[in-house]
Amino acid sequence: MFGDSAGSVAIIFGLLLPCLLGFAALAIEVGYWYSEKNKLQIAADTAAYSALVAYGIDDNLDKAIAVGVAQARASGFSGTDAEIEILIPSQDAALGPNSSRANLVVNTKLFLSSLFLNTGTIDIGVNAFATMDAVGTPAPCMLALKPNQSRSIVMAASVKTNMNCVVATNSASNDAIWVEGSASLTATCAKTPGTIGTNGGAWVSLTDCPGGYARETSTDPLSSTPFWGSPAIPDTGFFADQAISQGRYGVGMPGGNILKPGKYGKQVEIDGTVTLLPGIYYFTAGFRAAPGSRITGDGVTIYLDQSRVLDIAQNVAWDLKAPTSGPTEGMAIMGDPSRTGGSVRLIGILGNVEGGVYFPNQTLLTESGPNLSTARCTRLVASTIDIRGGGTVNNDCSGSTGGAGGGNGRVRLAKGSA
Repeated sequence: MFGDSAGSVAIIFGLLLPCLLGFAALAIEVGYWYSEKNKLQIAADTAAYSALVAYGIDDNLDKAIAVGVAQARASGFSGTDAEIEILIPSQDAALGPNSSRANLVVNTKLFLSSLFLNTGTIDIGVNAFATMDAVGTPAPCMLALKPNQSRSIVMAASVKTNMNCVVATNSASNDAIWVEGSASLTATCAKTPGTIGTNGGAWVSLTDCPGGYARETSTDPLSSTPFWGSPAIPDTGFFADQAISQGRYGVGMPGGNILKPGKYGKQVEIDGTVTLLPGIYYFTAGFRAAPGSRITGDGVTIYLDQSRVLDIAQNVAWDLKAPTSGPTEGMAIMGDPSRTGGSVRLIGILGNVEGGVYFPNQTLLTESGPNLSTARCTRLVASTIDIRGGGTVNNDCSGSTGGAGGGNGRVRLAKGSA
């Protein structure tokens, strides 16, 4: 009743095999398109991001676009210059003016799919967006707090002070920032309700201060730091130096060349090279360093009773970093904020001590000292500040909150209109 069907499966399979192979090949080709699009998206993201970062540095549009194109190629984009477009701003209203857009298109050769699409190539296009967050005014790296003080910041004699950061004073005096003799001040920008003045051969250069320096006061960025004896840093019932007959430290000295954290009851006198182990120190009876000494430490905060002797001599080399966490995060050297009046002398700290140096009610006197090969960021806040002597002081806060006057916001990838 039924015909012989032997061999029919093989025949059907033979007829369907080209179709099955065709579908498989087409699926592989579509997968290849998606793979190429993902690679292109990475290049577009890189182009939009890097172009906006570059534009934020110097506002040079041509240079920023060139950077974006170069970074796209470094990320695998191999198309022609006509196949990449970078826009700053992005022209996307939702993203605003501080944004960029990268459009990338590549013409991809078709294989089996060309039989169905009646063309030998297809365009694969992607776009990417980046935005730059707004930047607040950076905290100054040097701030004199006393209002209406004549010459609240002074550079004198022949010292060359190079501050890659903002210098500020809250004085409204007509000589609030004063440079005299053959001294000089180079800073990113300045802030003061008063004015900047010079005499003799002295000069001031503000390298990134569009429209001139800001005629305004600054808030104290270090005022919330707790002092020794506060709930955050409770006092101890013993002295770390109680077993040391004299308060002299250095190689061959009674205290040795290694200091441990804690409260010190005798005047600390550095004579030679010493290392401070990480932690918080309170020198209650004074702090001195002889010429040629070297003070090193990483993760260190030094508290001082500035009503006692505080004298760091000439040619003292500093290599000190504040803690990066904990209650004294970012604070390297601090006087008791309850003490008022007088002055303290810390030579060689600028650019060699990383972190805050804080004497809100005293005049801080400093001079140049042995400079590290790479300047660090010292944030100096005092009632008034006096820098003099000879030599050069280098302080670099370009990568921190006391940085450049214009500054750059955080750049991030964003979603935009297609």
